[in-house]
Amino acid sequence: MEKEFLSWDEIHKGTDKENVAAESTVTPAEETPAAVDPAEKYKDLPVDEDGIRQFITKDMLIGDVIEIYPEAAKALLSVGMHCVTCGVALYESVEEASYVHGLDPDDVIKVVNDMLTTELIEHPGESVTR
Repeated sequence: MEKEFLSWDEIHKGTDKENVAAESTVTPAEETPAAVDPAEKYKDLPVDEDGIRQFITKDMLIGDVIEIYPEAAKALLSVGMHCVTCGVALYESVEEASYVHGLDPDDVIKVVNDMLTTELIEHPGESVTR
């Protein structure tokens, strides 16, 4: 037995697209959230002596860092920490992962926070890593 398929017009027969759109209770302002000033969004983060926001700390798990700030993956990769896709990243802190890779955790934190400050506050929407 062969199944008969309905056309788009047959499925929507009797519906008035213009009336449906007019009855919508969502206004254009509700559809698009207002842009948030990045400097305002991250104003409560501490700032170091160089003016770099402290988005991440040594005790944060790599997996949490990537989940909260996906942009951080590029910075971690750039310093040689390829653990961003590793299953151990869910259980290993930035400090532990730094030592495993022979890196100074303070240097890693500085690079990641500098990149996040640049990408999320100073030049949002632009990629600053190569």
